[in-house]
Amino acid sequence: MIRQCHKQDEFVRRIERALGVQMKDVSCKIVDRQGMADVMAKAGWSRNESSGVVGFQIEKQVYVLDSAPWTVLHELIHRAGVNSDRLSRFVAEGLTEAIALELRESSDEHQPTYPTEVAWVRQTLLPRLGMTAVALGRVIARSKNAPRALAELMVRVKPGADLSALEFELRPQNPVQPSFNKNQGHVTRMNFELNQPNNPVGFDSSFGFGLLFLVAGTVLTTPVLVHRWGQWGGV
Repeated sequence: MIRQCHKQDEFVRRIERALGVQMKDVSCKIVDRQGMADVMAKAGWSRNESSGVVGFQIEKQVYVLDSAPWTVLHELIHRAGVNSDRLSRFVAEGLTEAIALELRESSDEHQPTYPTEVAWVRQTLLPRLGMTAVALGRVIARSKNAPRALAELMVRVKPGADLSALEFELRPQNPVQPSFNKNQGHVTRMNFELNQPNNPVGFDSSFGFGLLFLVAGTVLTTPVLVHRWGQWGGV
């Protein structure tokens, strides 16, 4: 069973105004549990892996579980250009959640996911940049090179940081090879957090940024440079 997403048109207008983008040809559909398993299977996921998934994107297609209309806003922010095809997964998920928190207008529009990621974005990244989530989201969504754009903002508030190294650390998942999200697609799970024991990502609380990524089968450690950027004095 498939039907249009909760508040889809309203959310698209709200996101377009906030982020200064045009979201053309948006396809967001509500699916039941079987429908979610079906669309994920076509993207290379097993049916068992669809358990607990409330939102899924494949290319320009967005699917939301019928029992979780509150994740539509999150998924459409991804669709607008804040996602792990354009920026590191940790930052993309945390920023997407932070934007959703700023854009929501009622309790049916959002429930929290990615607590570790959004905490870092809201408590470390945004205060040091002196920006709101929406303001940073506007930069990311409109940029042709999101890692570069964010790295430049970070260097601006901490001169002397290595721009190229930051850009490298903030790079997105490899779009060609299988990644944490299988062949393609983004998932949002109920109470999903990247540093859970069975997920291929670790978190080291001693780091200011403190994360490990598995992208295209290769561990990407966030080097000392970024964790130092997160620990250095405020702006």
